[in-house]
Amino acid sequence: MTSRLAAGGVLLVLLALPLGAGTLYSDFYLSLAIRVLAFVILLLGFDLLAGYGGLISFGHAMFFGSGAYAAALTLKHLTTSVWAALAVAIVASALLALVVGFLSIRAREIYFVFLTFAFAQFAYHAVNSWEWAGAANGLPGIPPPSLWLAGRLPLDLDRRSVFYYFALAVAAAAFLVARRIAASAFGRVLVGIRENEERARFLGYDVTRCLRRAFLISGVFAGVGGAVLASFQSFVAPTFFHWSVSGEVLLMALLGGMGTLVGPMAGAAFVIVLGDFLSSWLAERWLLVMGLIYAACVLFSPTGFAGIARRLRALRGTAEAQRAP
Repeated sequence: MTSRLAAGGVLLVLLALPLGAGTLYSDFYLSLAIRVLAFVILLLGFDLLAGYGGLISFGHAMFFGSGAYAAALTLKHLTTSVWAALAVAIVASALLALVVGFLSIRAREIYFVFLTFAFAQFAYHAVNSWEWAGAANGLPGIPPPSLWLAGRLPLDLDRRSVFYYFALAVAAAAFLVARRIAASAFGRVLVGIRENEERARFLGYDVTRCLRRAFLISGVFAGVGGAVLASFQSFVAPTFFHWSVSGEVLLMALLGGMGTLVGPMAGAAFVIVLGDFLSSWLAERWLLVMGLIYAACVLFSPTGFAGIARRLRALRGTAEAQRAP
């Protein structure tokens, strides 16, 4: 009951956020919220692979970037429909995840991490040299996307508040899909593979096939997140593919608590919002503060925010039991 009330409260805050933009606070924070929502979609897919499947990828920036570039090229050269941009981004990221997953899932542990990192670096340098995609200068001038409603009435997404609600709807849909996958038989098989791969194989499950499927789903989530962010920014650059994005995703997931879906979402919001505040106050020294926070989390709460929440609930339950007659 308490968790439902908390979720409802968070949803109400998110729905009301644009109402104070421009009056109570700057419109910039609405842009920051859209960036958070894009990374939330990415983190949901990453958690399905790493938190539930036990495969830590250090190359998810390649799917994030491929979705961003696919959406940007679609909007600039084909159509301004945001649905078409999302569809092309899904196809592009799915094809890339299919190939990379087929080659990478053969390895495990640190070897898998380095393989995904190597593929991501290859994608980064490839995009950095493609003149037709803007090369190192990026791809500017992406037109604002439009949302076609019933009766073929276009609703332009060039206003921040309108795009915010669109990004929130996509993130909510991504969360529902991810939760459905995690609660399904496939999600339980992924947890079984994470806990004991040999036992899962002994029970008759095709472990490699299951992990490749999880890798594909994770890549699609990342591609959708990249498409949402690119559609909003009207500009994409090879930095979408940079290894630092993959590292940031991993730190967000660890800080929030992997294998919970909600934890990585909270980690994304915490890192992006706090990072913005610290960088404006401390200039280049903000990374030192973030590093101390990560170190403290690893030392005192390896399960992240989700672990802290579980311990607080347990303490509250113990206190209530002691007060009961």
